[in-house]
Amino acid sequence: MEKGEEKTKIEFVIDTNILISALIPKNSKLRDIILSGDFRIYAPEYLLKELDKYWGLILEKSEKKGVSRSNIELAKEELLSKIFFEPDKFYLLRIEEAYSICREFDEKDTPFIALSLMLDIPVLTNDKGILENAGIYRVLTIEELFKNKTGHARN
Repeated sequence: MEKGEEKTKIEFVIDTNILISALIPKNSKLRDIILSGDFRIYAPEYLLKELDKYWGLILEKSEKKGVSRSNIELAKEELLSKIFFEPDKFYLLRIEEAYSICREFDEKDTPFIALSLMLDIPVLTNDKGILENAGIYRVLTIEELFKNKTGHARN
């Protein structure tokens, strides 16, 4: 086993807004970090439903910024390939607890918080509601992720 393979990867649950941000060309640093393979990234399958819901809007905004549809679709495929998607039944034991937390700010965040609780790992987010209500679950911001990128290999 090579020395690099002994490193423990930082794990987190990614929320939809972060994934969408990584698709936007101006956030190529975020995309590069996600694609680096230095992290173990999870998401509820619900993220795919949300992404589909907003896909037309994402394409429209990207094309207005001069980014071709094929480039955005390629970025989407690359990013999704780095994420471990968990079905609802995986985190079902924590869904009620997560709902009671999320109903205070946004019920649609329930699957992300439930998965975070189930895996006992933070949610990567810049969502104000999720950030302000952290406590039972943990959070990781993009800024913290950027800092960890350079220092995550310490044992």
